[in-house]
Amino acid sequence: MAYKPDFVWMDGKTIEFEKANVSILTHALHYGTGIFEGIRSYETDDGVAVFRLDDHIKRFFQSANIYRMELGYTADQLKEALISMILKNKNTDSYIRPLAFYANQRLGLHPNEPRISVAIITTKLDLYLGKTEEGIRVKISPWRKIDSTAIPSMAKGTGQYISSYLSSHDAKMDGYNEAVLLDKSGFVAEGPGENIFSVKDGRMYTPSLESPILAGITRDSVIKMFEHENPVIEKRIGLSELLTSDEAFFAGTAAEITPISEISGYKLTSANKGSISETVKERYFNVVRGRDPKYRHWLTFVD
Repeated sequence: MAYKPDFVWMDGKTIEFEKANVSILTHALHYGTGIFEGIRSYETDDGVAVFRLDDHIKRFFQSANIYRMELGYTADQLKEALISMILKNKNTDSYIRPLAFYANQRLGLHPNEPRISVAIITTKLDLYLGKTEEGIRVKISPWRKIDSTAIPSMAKGTGQYISSYLSSHDAKMDGYNEAVLLDKSGFVAEGPGENIFSVKDGRMYTPSLESPILAGITRDSVIKMFEHENPVIEKRIGLSELLTSDEAFFAGTAAEITPISEISGYKLTSANKGSISETVKERYFNVVRGRDPKYRHWLTFVD
């Protein structure tokens, strides 16, 4: 279900959602020249808190730098605007989308005198991958993850998600919940919008950042949460390694922690009670809900 916010922040102003429009000639609409972030806020016993806000805004600026975009705002200004939208829209559990794009109204790849538009949307989000109590079914996609030498995977650029769309759409047309993309050499990369972890003989693995993957903040959270008791091994993961795993799960802001019960017909035990995947999921929600004091510093309270 799609939820529309009452208000959005756009180019320094709070405006009604229905009035947040762009021209049909907008450069980003034709050429995919934009960047974005996905952030979540959660209701806790002490009020609404945004999870790892500073890290998300830092990555937003990193993406802008990679795409040669001058945002025209400081990190503090964007954080203040983001929090104001949560309060204005009376959000509790919300999905937050900062977006910046080339707003020039002309055809042609080079925008000339670039004009950057910046917006922040806060809204509700249903379960991103549907009901996940029994885990989700995923398919190894025939579409490969674009190599970092072609499009910088360390940036969240709007245009580079076309391969994510193709792989996810293809999987869902075949009756799966989501896809898994391989890199050009056939090693496991990530999901269309999620990092992936596998579990074998009690150890957790995830593709290293040498792979063409996004340095996911949820991925980083999992690594840090378990670094002292069950350190995650970052390495190149072959397809056969993934298919013969005991468990696997997705990690991402939208997907949160989602156990995977099947990969292209291969059954896993990820959603079983007592599984490592379920342990990761439980701890993650304790952290984002403010129930784990060790990671309180990851929460930014909005009031």
